[in-house]
Amino acid sequence: MKHKMRLRSALLTALAMLTVLVSCGTEEPVAPVRKPCVPDETIVEFDDKYKNFYEIFVRSFKDSDGNGIGDLNGVAQKLDYLKPASGAYGSSSLGINGIWLMPICPSPSYHKYDITDYMAIDQSYGTMDDFDNLVQKCHEHGITLIIDMVLNHSSSQHEWFKMFCDNLRSLDKKEELKYDEKYTEYYTHYTAEELTELGASLINLDNYTYYSLKGAKFRPIPGTDYYYECSFSDDMPELNFQSEHVWKEIEKICDFWIGKGVDGFRFDAVLYFDYNNTSENVKIMKRIADYCRTKNPGFYTVGEAWTSSPIIREYYKSGFDSFFDFAFANTGGHISKTVKSQNGREYAKKVQNWNNQLKLVSASDAIDAPFVSNHDMYRSSSYFMTLGQRKMAASLYMMMPGNTFIYYGEEIGLKGTSTDGSKKDPTARMPMKWSATDDGTSIANPPGTDTAVNQTQIDGVAEQLRDENSLLNHYRLLLKLKNQNPQIARGTVTACDFGKDSICAYTCVYDGVAVMVIHNLDLEEASFDVGSLGYSDFSELRGYIVAKNAEDEKESASAPVFGASSQEETQEEEKDPEATLSGGKLTIPGRTTVVLRSTQHYDDIVINPDSITTSPEDEKVQGMNEE
Repeated sequence: MKHKMRLRSALLTALAMLTVLVSCGTEEPVAPVRKPCVPDETIVEFDDKYKNFYEIFVRSFKDSDGNGIGDLNGVAQKLDYLKPASGAYGSSSLGINGIWLMPICPSPSYHKYDITDYMAIDQSYGTMDDFDNLVQKCHEHGITLIIDMVLNHSSSQHEWFKMFCDNLRSLDKKEELKYDEKYTEYYTHYTAEELTELGASLINLDNYTYYSLKGAKFRPIPGTDYYYECSFSDDMPELNFQSEHVWKEIEKICDFWIGKGVDGFRFDAVLYFDYNNTSENVKIMKRIADYCRTKNPGFYTVGEAWTSSPIIREYYKSGFDSFFDFAFANTGGHISKTVKSQNGREYAKKVQNWNNQLKLVSASDAIDAPFVSNHDMYRSSSYFMTLGQRKMAASLYMMMPGNTFIYYGEEIGLKGTSTDGSKKDPTARMPMKWSATDDGTSIANPPGTDTAVNQTQIDGVAEQLRDENSLLNHYRLLLKLKNQNPQIARGTVTACDFGKDSICAYTCVYDGVAVMVIHNLDLEEASFDVGSLGYSDFSELRGYIVAKNAEDEKESASAPVFGASSQEETQEEEKDPEATLSGGKLTIPGRTTVVLRSTQHYDDIVINPDSITTSPEDEKVQGMNEE
C-alpha cells in the first residue's frame, strides 16, 4: 500500500505539471493523467551505448523551407518532440535518446542508398552547416546521432565507378590507363572466362543477361569483356574490400564523419561486403569497427544482416555492438506471432535464449537491436489491425533487452502497405503526420508510392498527445518505464513460468539489481501469488501499462488483416484497469505490461552454454520479398 500511495502522489505532481507542445507553430496541450500507471521519477542517464533509437527518413520527416522535401533543419526543429524526458506526462517529448538518419549523402535516387559523394550532404536535405547544427543540437538535447553508412556498394554515378570503367576499357584496348591505376581495383569484377572457371552460371532472363556466382550478380561493363558485381541493382556496383586503396577511402570517410561529431554508424547490407561469406564479412567488419574506435572509443556500430539468427550470432564476433534482430520483426517474426497466438510463455523463452546467446558471445559488448518494422517492410500498423494489437506489439519489443529502434511514425500508427508489392518500400516511407492541420501532405510522397494508401484516418502527433489512450502516449509510457529501469536494457535474462501460456515473464539482472517484466497477452485479467511462484522478493511494483483497445474502436476494412481477433473486437474495455501488488498477490489486467523490482541483491548470472536451444525456425528468417 505504501507503494500505491507513492504512485498516487506522483499522479498529483504530474497533474500539476501539465505542459504544452509546440507543434507546427501552435501550442497543443498534453493529455492529463487519469491513472498513476508509471511513477513520475527522475530518469538517470547512463553514459554507455544503450539507447532507444528513432529511425528517420529525412525526406519524409519535416520540411523546414516549404519546398515539399523533408530536410535536416526539419529534423532539428523536431528535437523537442523526440528528446529524452523525465516523464511520459507533463512533458511533450517522445523520450528517445538516439537518432538514426537514413542516408543523407548526394544520390540520384529518392532513397539515397546509392551514394555519389560520401563526404557531402545531398542538396535537397540542406548543407553541411545544417548538418553541423543538427549534431550540435542533438548533443545539447542529450541525443546520440548515428548515420547510415552504405559501404558495400556505391552509385554507378560515383566518380570512382566512372574511372574504374574507363580504366578497364583502356586495358581491353591495351591503351595507357586514363586514370590512376588504383581505380581498377575499386570494384569487384571478373572476365567472362574467369566467372565460368569460378562456376558462375550465365542467366538470360527476358533479354536481361548476367552471371550468377553463389547468389551474387555480375553485369557486363559496356565496351569491355569484364563483368562487375551488382547484387542489389545495376546502378549499385559492389566495392572491392580486397583492395587497400578502397580501405584508404573508407578510412577517410570514417575520419570525416567522426570528426563531424557523429556518434555511430548504421552499416547497410553487411552480408554484401563479400556476398554471404560470413567469415570474410566478420573480418571486414572487425577492421571497420576497430578503426572507428581508434578515433572514438565509445563509437557505436550497428549492422543490417538480414539473415537467420545463427549467422547473426557469428557476425557479433566482428566486434560490432549490435545487429538488427530480424527474427523478432516483420509480419512473420516472433512479435507478430506472439500477438496473434497470445503465447507469452514461449516468447519469454525466445527472449532469454537469444539474449543469452549474445551474452556468451560478449557479456558486455553484444547489444541486441530489436524492432518491429523498418523502411524495407510493411509498417506494423498495416498488419496489426486493432489499437490493442499495436500497443501489445510495442510493449513486447520496447521492453526487450538491448537498443530498441522505432521507425518514424510507428509511434502514431502510420500505415505503409501496398496492393502492389513493387511499391512496398516507397509506401512504407510516406511523410510523417504532425497534426490535423499539418498532416504530412505538404511533403511529396516518395516516387512510386501506392496512391491508394492514405493516412487521413490516422491522428497526428498533436491529436495523439491530447488522447491519453493513444498509441503515441503508449510509446511514451513504455520509454519512460524502460528508462526508469535500466536493468531491462542491460540485464541478463531468465524466463519465468507463471503456469499460464498467455503470461510472458522474465527477469533482467544487472549490477546486482533484478527487475521482472510481465506481459499479460490475454484479454482477461490474471492474478498470481508471486510468493508461491518463488518470486516473493519481487515486492515493488515499478509501474504498468495497459494495451487494450479503446471502447468502440473500429478498423478500416480496406487493409489486410494478418492478426485481427474477433474476441477483441466484441469485448468492451473495463474502465481504468489497474495492476496491483498487495500482500504478494499480483493482479494484471488484460493486455497489460507490468514491471516489478526485487528488494534483494542478485549475484551475476552465469549462463550455461548447454541451456541454449535451437529450433528449425532459427535457421530461417523472413526475407525482403516474403511479406
